[in-house]
Amino acid sequence: MDIVFDLAGSISKTAYSITSAIKQSDVVLVPIYNEVKSIKAGLNTIAEVMNFNKNIIVIATKLQKRKKTDVFKSWATSDDFLNIQKAVHTQIGENIPVLPLKFSAVFDAIFEQEKSIAQLMDDSGLAKYQYREASKQFEAIYNLIDTKYAK
Repeated sequence: MDIVFDLAGSISKTAYSITSAIKQSDVVLVPIYNEVKSIKAGLNTIAEVMNFNKNIIVIATKLQKRKKTDVFKSWATSDDFLNIQKAVHTQIGENIPVLPLKFSAVFDAIFEQEKSIAQLMDDSGLAKYQYREASKQFEAIYNLIDTKYAK
């Protein structure tokens, strides 16, 4: 599968390589976190991408509990996620899937150790425990891609 991920907020009219990649991709992943500039940039990116490719998945990223009293069953019910989902569905449409991805130290570990989450989890029992939720969220993203967009 060909996937484009993180277009840094905008697509230039002269960025032919980016538009070409978007056109050729099976799916485009657009990360958005719960901050006004990120939401606005993400919505603009989605609108631009839709000119070339309608297969878009929004990753509501850097999700965090905002208060110590926040208790929820799933990151898909967190305030951060719901705010991003509402913005996407209100401004773009409910046909765009939005999936949660919590803030995690695993992202630093991936870059520092140049390993996947699965490899990090295989290396350490503590990592297996610490990264289990982020790993499940990545699995949900992969599963959606496989079931909805795979050829």
